[in-house]
Amino acid sequence: MAIVSLEGGWLKVNKALCNIIGYSQDELMSKTFQDITHPDDLDEDLRLVHQLLAGEIETYQLEKRYFHKQGHIVHILLSVSLVKNKDGSPRFFISQIQDITRQKTLEMELETKAREDELTKVFNRRHFMNLATREVVRGNRFHEPQAVMMIDIDHFKNINDTYGHGIGDEVLRVMAKECSRSLRQVDVFGRIGGEEFGALLLNAGPLAASTLAERMRKHVEELAVETEKGTVRFTISIGLATFTTPKLPLDELLKRADEALYEAKRCGRNKVINYVVQSNTPQSAAVAPPSFIHLDWNSEYESGHISIDTQHKNLFAICKSLLEAIVSGQPDTKVSEIAHELTEHMTTHFRDESTIFNKSEYPDAEAHTKSHYALIQEVRSVLAKFQKHEATAGDLFNLLVIKMVRDHILTQDREFFPYIQTSSECEEDA
Repeated sequence: MAIVSLEGGWLKVNKALCNIIGYSQDELMSKTFQDITHPDDLDEDLRLVHQLLAGEIETYQLEKRYFHKQGHIVHILLSVSLVKNKDGSPRFFISQIQDITRQKTLEMELETKAREDELTKVFNRRHFMNLATREVVRGNRFHEPQAVMMIDIDHFKNINDTYGHGIGDEVLRVMAKECSRSLRQVDVFGRIGGEEFGALLLNAGPLAASTLAERMRKHVEELAVETEKGTVRFTISIGLATFTTPKLPLDELLKRADEALYEAKRCGRNKVINYVVQSNTPQSAAVAPPSFIHLDWNSEYESGHISIDTQHKNLFAICKSLLEAIVSGQPDTKVSEIAHELTEHMTTHFRDESTIFNKSEYPDAEAHTKSHYALIQEVRSVLAKFQKHEATAGDLFNLLVIKMVRDHILTQDREFFPYIQTSSECEEDA
């Protein structure tokens, strides 16, 4: 239990709370609840506090996360009430805090088991089908090119018969891990059953999908599992079905990919065969144009400020080069070089952008500037890990293209556009 000031400072805490989060009473008294609350949970907590102070609610209960003194996460159930003075003005909060870490850990373990294949730790069939079905529907709605991939280990029965099922299981594990690494974080990958796996590639046309599949095939071909009977090497065959809103259900698309997989097996195995689904008819992908995630500048993205728009266009161009380098399987040194260039441009852009909207009347300028700093630190951290082979090209792609371009530039930045447009008009009038 704790008594908390209206500003969030700890006024009085009991030993039970100290034991939960690892701080002494004196240490807690010098902090606020905001200091130890996980940042992802803070906005909701503060929203409820404001409702409490405004008299809109009498009490609230919330599951949230605290940071333990040792740095790990503690899940708690928080119940808060407001104590008022005789004149009705707010005096302080009374908080009841219950440690539910064990319960949340168990829930997360059960959730993991419900979606994860126990042997390979990738999505199980049920979760793969559910997630991929939703993504196919979404792709149809937005007319996005997508691809379904069916993957099968060649001569897997011979591996089991020769080396035993224990080694067969290890082959499945290392193969699934390498396939996951070869794909992008945005893709959906799971075990369909036995030695067969499936993948849904998002925003990937025939050329992009074929390139990703071929990279996967080559990487698996280089794997080796050491046994008492010698080294086990193995290959995979891959069938692809690439499509742009064919209006077919996922199971039908998987059948098309399975037909391509059968053809890959028939042609000698250790191959990639790609069928393009157009007008519900499989066709050769040989003449299909490349189709990547769309990173072409559009006038709809413009803010109305010449400097910001010019820098955004440059960032788009570099991101497109990065994406093409990743998808085409260029060396890590080349990917790293482009990512470093993007980081430098992004740092300069964020500095200039902050200067511009700080001069305007944008009310969230300080918070937006902080998000710039956090994003730059995250990019530098992931880039450093990538150069040490501790992060994948997919990690870079997800951070730089998805988080930085899609989530930040195309979403968060739009919040200050009206303010800088007004500011620009005022400058012109002056």
